[in-house]
Amino acid sequence: MTLLAIVTNTEPSAFSMRRVVRVAAMLVAIVAVVELLVLRSPAGAVSLTVAGAVAIINVRWLEVVLQRVVQPDQPHFDRASVFRIFGRMALLGALFAALVWVPGVDPVAVAVGFSAPVAALVVEGLRWGRRGGG
Repeated sequence: MTLLAIVTNTEPSAFSMRRVVRVAAMLVAIVAVVELLVLRSPAGAVSLTVAGAVAIINVRWLEVVLQRVVQPDQPHFDRASVFRIFGRMALLGALFAALVWVPGVDPVAVAVGFSAPVAALVVEGLRWGRRGGG
C-alpha cells in the first residue's frame, strides 16, 4: 500500500492527517493555557502558540509536497518539487530563527511549540497501531 493510499484512506481506523493537526492544535492550546496560568508568562504563551502554528503549517505543507512526490501513478519528483521542499525548509528555518532571536521570546516555549506536531504524530501512530493499522 502506498503512502498516498494510506493518507487518503477514509476508514475510521485509518491514519488521518486532519486528526494529527487537530491533536497538535489541542496540545499547543493546552500547554499555552498552562504556561499562561501556572507560569504567568504571556510572552511564553504567545511564543508557544506562534511556534506551534508555524510547525503545524509546515506539516501541512510537507504533506502536500509528499503527496506530489509519492504518487502511485506518476511521481512528480522534478525540479519544482525540490525547490518547494528546500524553500519550505528554508522558510521554516527563517521563522524559527526569527522566533528565537526576537527579544522577550521564550526559547523553551518555542521548542515545545515546534514539537507539538511530532507528539501528535506519535499519538496518531500509537492509535493507528493499536487498531491494527501499522
